[in-house]
Amino acid sequence: MENQTRIHFEKTLKGFSYNVIGVILPFILSLIPIFVLGKYNAIWTFLDQGQFLLFGAGLYTTSIFLFGENQASIRHDIDKILNNISVWFLIICSSFYAIIYCLDLIKHDALSINTSFIRWTSVLLFFVSIISVYRSLFIDFLKTYPDVDIKEESKKGVDNILKEL
Repeated sequence: MENQTRIHFEKTLKGFSYNVIGVILPFILSLIPIFVLGKYNAIWTFLDQGQFLLFGAGLYTTSIFLFGENQASIRHDIDKILNNISVWFLIICSSFYAIIYCLDLIKHDALSINTSFIRWTSVLLFFVSIISVYRSLFIDFLKTYPDVDIKEESKKGVDNILKEL
């Protein structure tokens, strides 16, 4: 059983790494020219423009799908909470990014959002999305199916057939 637990953890970690790195790869690759050119303040651009909201939205989409596919496996309170808030956080991430983008298009000083608010909101939603995608992958690789008594189900099936006759 311990070997199975280790394999489950390794699969979860591998799937998690692929998901997160795949989503934030644009940020990772953008760090190369930032460090080469020494323009370290450009790192804040990702946060100020709400890019991490997009990254979070991508991870929430994955976790919503996986939680939906594995409803029978959701047993822990944290998983129930993450399952319920993921849809709302996806909507918040997407809407907030759309507002930031719209205000950027308008470029009106009176209609701007405080950059520290954008930074903190982006980072908070992104980190919650990381937890959500990890837990959903953990559940997906666990693959707990509902307990089914095969004899009882067969008996019900036979009873239904007899009723139809």
